[in-house]
Amino acid sequence: MNLRGLQCFIVLAEELNFSRAAERLHIAQPALSQQIRALEERLGSQLVDRGSRPLRLTEAGSYFYTEARQILDHCEQATQGVRAIDAGTHGWLSVGFTRSAMYSVLPPALKAFHAAYPKVELKLFEMLTEEQADALRDARIHIGIGRQAPERPGCTRRILLHERVMAVLPVDHALAARDSVRVDDLATSPLIVYPKHPAAQFPRFIATLYRDAGITPIVGHEAYEIQTAIALVAAGLGVTYVGESVARHGRADVVCKHLTGPGASQITSLTASFREDDSSPHLQAFLACLPNEAHADSAL
Repeated sequence: MNLRGLQCFIVLAEELNFSRAAERLHIAQPALSQQIRALEERLGSQLVDRGSRPLRLTEAGSYFYTEARQILDHCEQATQGVRAIDAGTHGWLSVGFTRSAMYSVLPPALKAFHAAYPKVELKLFEMLTEEQADALRDARIHIGIGRQAPERPGCTRRILLHERVMAVLPVDHALAARDSVRVDDLATSPLIVYPKHPAAQFPRFIATLYRDAGITPIVGHEAYEIQTAIALVAAGLGVTYVGESVARHGRADVVCKHLTGPGASQITSLTASFREDDSSPHLQAFLACLPNEAHADSAL
């Protein structure tokens, strides 16, 4: 069954006259009759009562007319959708992101992308940086934005932001009034570690801070995500560390302090990872909305 045959039948059903239908279709009347007979043979049912005057559809023909119209409408919608996707005006983009990206690079990128491509559906998935590798591999996301993201086979990694790390202390901490703190000043304060994941990179980064300061951290609690860690600090259960972009969106029951001394020069990064073979035009458009490495040092 071909679309041309369906189109011929629909026009005949609307005109109920072979001559007028053939004229609308710009074909000869015998060619139209041949198309209709071929369609009836394919379906094994008579669609048109040729003996009636005026011409009328059989019961099966009336049913098939409704179905054929829907089929052609769906085909037209699909055709327009394909053309729109090729043109980059329609489609979808799936983004995996770690919570801290929402404090810096992600909101302006989403705003710019949505303004430029309002008909592209954005699918957003909050996930740990360490969970993004599987999501990229399985094509569940087009791009993953994470902190301290490692190199991944088959993926390109692009640095979006470099920033200093800040210590987060309870407001009643003994060092809360200082302008800055040393990591070794916090040696006796329990450390709130996040994210709680066996392959998490950020805890390793914090461990480097303590190693550079020549001390071993006292791990008090482990949290799954950044706001939980900060809430535990507010409760007086220890201290934690965040990037400057997170610190700028702080809360009243904690204080954030720059680091001095050993480890103060350590920076953390937000990166975008995406599959090397992903040819999605919307991925490329979204990448254009993100900061690039040339501007990555602006936070320093």
